[in-house]
Parts: sequence; structure tokens; C-alpha cells
Amino acid sequence: MKLKTALFSILLLTGCVLFDNKKTVVEKPVAIERIPSIFETEEIYMTKAYETAATRAANKMLDDTADIYESWNRPRLYIKQTIKESPNLPDGFYTARKALKQITGGAGAYLVVDNIDDANYILDSRVNEMMIGNLPAIVFKLSLNDAYDQPIRAWNVVIKQMAEDKSWW
Repeated sequence: MKLKTALFSILLLTGCVLFDNKKTVVEKPVAIERIPSIFETEEIYMTKAYETAATRAANKMLDDTADIYESWNRPRLYIKQTIKESPNLPDGFYTARKALKQITGGAGAYLVVDNIDDANYILDSRVNEMMIGNLPAIVFKLSLNDAYDQPIRAWNVVIKQMAEDKSWW
């Protein structure tokens, strides 16, 4: 399997150069080599991690927005594509949007629509990486916006990879 890589390291070439009859060591970059991402060995599990984070964020959103969806007769909600904010993260974050649609639509609180122009509210989601100590983690950001795409409320969910069995919690 081809390794996904994301972090960069610079290979330095050390050369000797004469300046005013003094031997001086000059380091200059000559090539860029990609080094493995902290997520590459867990790529198979990442889609489930994205789905788990999205599910937790959607449940928080439903808990915190009862005042909105109870005051409407099923407000219409458009769910944007999830944005991957870090190039280090493996693909598979499409499962996050799928989970958001299932949770919000399935709860009966919002009517999920396919056209942004039909929506009363817009749900924006983003996924990023971070480290918690020496463990990789992902941050899933969810923002409920009005029909003009102005933020109303936001939620962040962080899940990290467990050191023991490499599962995500």
C-alpha cells in the first residue's frame, strides 16, 4: 500500500565555500522529501473516526438548538460538504457529511434539503488534526449558520487515538 505523506523535511547539502580565504560551511536546501503523516497507518479507521466525531457533534447540535427547531415546523437545513483543513488527514471525511444528514434528518428536527437556496439554515463542518500529548487526534468543527451563511452557534468535538489499541475515542 502506498504510504500517504504530508509533513515535509528538507534535506540539506553541506558544502565548503571559500570566503576571504577562510573555509566556511554553508548549508542550503537542495531537495524536499515527504515524511509519513501520523495518520497514515490508521487510514482504514479514519472514516469511522470522522463518522464518530460528526455523530457526536450532530447530537450536541440537536441538544443545543431545540429552541430553533421547536419554534419552526421542521426548518430546512442544507449540509455543506465537510472541509478537510489539514493536508495530513487521509480521505474518507465524506462519511462525516453522511452521518450529519442521517442524524439531523432522522431526528425529525430539521428537514435536510439538497439545495442551499431552499434552506433556512446551513450546516458547515470542518475536520482538522492536532496532537494530545503524543497521540494523534482530530477536531471536528460544526457551525450552524443562518440562510445568509452567518454563524449562529458552533461546536467542536475532539477525538483521539487510544495508545493501547489504536481505536478512536
